[in-house]
Parts: sequence; C-alpha cells; structure tokens
Amino acid sequence: MIALHVGGASTATALTSVIVIFFLVFALSFAFGAIPEGQSRFSREWLSAWTRASLPRFAGAALFSAALFLGSSLFGGGNNDNSASAASCDKAVAPLTGQEVTDVRILKGSEGMLEMADAAANGRIDEVQALFFSNDAHNLTHDIDAPLRAVNPEAARDLCRRVIVLESQMAGTLDAAVIERETRAIAAMLNDARPLIAASSPSTSPTFDICSNPVGAVTTNPLTAERIATVAQTYRDVARDAGTVPIEDLRATFGGDAHNLTHDIDGPLRQADMDLALDLCHSVLALEREFAGAGDPAIISAESLTTAEILEDAAVSLGIAE
Repeated sequence: MIALHVGGASTATALTSVIVIFFLVFALSFAFGAIPEGQSRFSREWLSAWTRASLPRFAGAALFSAALFLGSSLFGGGNNDNSASAASCDKAVAPLTGQEVTDVRILKGSEGMLEMADAAANGRIDEVQALFFSNDAHNLTHDIDAPLRAVNPEAARDLCRRVIVLESQMAGTLDAAVIERETRAIAAMLNDARPLIAASSPSTSPTFDICSNPVGAVTTNPLTAERIATVAQTYRDVARDAGTVPIEDLRATFGGDAHNLTHDIDGPLRQADMDLALDLCHSVLALEREFAGAGDPAIISAESLTTAEILEDAAVSLGIAE
C-alpha cells in the first residue's frame, strides 16, 4: 500500500506514484495470474487470459491514480509554490535601479506603500496598480535587499516574502484585503529598516541616531508663518481625533503637507536651533512608526500635540513668527 497525503504532494510526486501503482499491478498480475490448463506461460492463450484478468485491475488503478493526481494538482501546488517563494528569498534579490538607498528614499517608499494600502482599503484597485508600477516604492523593495541583508538577513527575507505576495497579487487576483495587509506590513518593515541601513554606514556608530543627520526637504514650498500655523493646527486636530477617527483618515492627514513641512523645515531649523530640530525629528519619527502599523491612539495623540508645539516654537526660532 502506498501512503500519500494529498495535501502535501506535488504533481510530480503524484505522477511518480501513478507509475509505481501501475508497475505493481502489472507485477502482481504477472506473478499470480492463472495459467490455462495445458498451456505454458507466455503462450497466446496465457496472454489472452492474463489480459482479461488484468483489465479490471488496470481500470481500478487508473481511477485511483487519476483521483490522486487531480487531488495533488488542486491541493498540493500551493504548498509547493510557497516553498519556492520562501527558497527564492534565501538568495539576494537583484536591484531594479542604481539609485542609492537613503533614509529619505526609504521613508518615501514606506509612504508609497501606505498610499497603496489606503487605495486598496477604499476599493480603488486601478489606483493601486498605477501606484505600484509608477512610484519608487516597489523599486526600493528590490534595491534595499542587499544592504538590509548585509545587516539583518532575516529582515531581508521577511521583506522579500511579503513583496512576492504583493507582486503575485498585482499579476493575478488583485484581492484588496490581501493587498492592504501586505502593503501595510511592507511599510512597517521599511520603517524598521531605516535605522538598520543608517547604522550600516562605516561613518556611524552602533548607537546611531537617525535624526543626527538632516532628513532632507521633500518640497520646495516656502516656510511661511501661515503654512506653519496651518500644519500646527492640523497636528492639534490629529491629537484631538486620535482614538475617535479611523486610523486611515488620520494617516491620510499626516501624509499631506503636515508631514512634508516637518522635512522642509528641518534644514533651516538645525541651523537656528539644533535641539529643537532634533526634538521635532524624534517626534515625527515616532508618528511615522505608529502610522506604518496599527497605530496606538495614545502615542499618536501625544506625539501630534508635541509636534504642533515644536512647530510653533520653530516659527519663532526662525524669525517667521513672533
């Protein structure tokens, strides 16, 4: 008897089993088939009698083998594909571009993934596809593999597996729930990779603080009193609404000029008041981590209020407001 768990068998395993089954049927029929009286084995009469006796056995074996083969095709392939995906992530992923993997680029890639997640959550699948193929977020997941794998191979493998699931969705079923889940997970992984990538630089120490370097502006919009006041009020609104407004809405608010300004103001503020600039950077970094995941309302509220107060103080330090 051949014991085979269909759920774990690949089609190749099933095909081998089919061959073995037919061989055994042939061997048993040959060994124990009756010999017509007065005839020798392999005579014409014996072959005719053996064929008639074997046909029911071959028919039964064929039906069983067909059922086995079909079952393994339907239920065994998924495990095989998952194993293949997992195995492919044990090796380095080739980069898609020659761009440097900087902190600003990782941050933007994380935000790009969150943008796709929000689109998927709202059923805008066409927008998800457009974002996947047009922004840098997908390219980054390939480009970051080598530097991340050098400092944390397991993190690189986990990111790779998530990206494979997302790529499969883009090429196939486009399940909004799966896309939202995977893009949010990838966004969180990219955020977690930021200090790892920064710390891997030869010029930094093991206690590297990501905020010790300028974060870089993301727009060229001027730093006006009105813009700073508007963004500060936005953060106060987020602080007030955390826990009562859906996290997706708060994340969308944070992803606009409220976030852009914290980057745009970083350079000038470092020149005017380094301590204030570092405080702002750390507060925004905490918010980015929360918005990349499920989001703790208490942390979002506290850090949003802190960010609003720092921005108001920054306007005074820069001489933009009194």
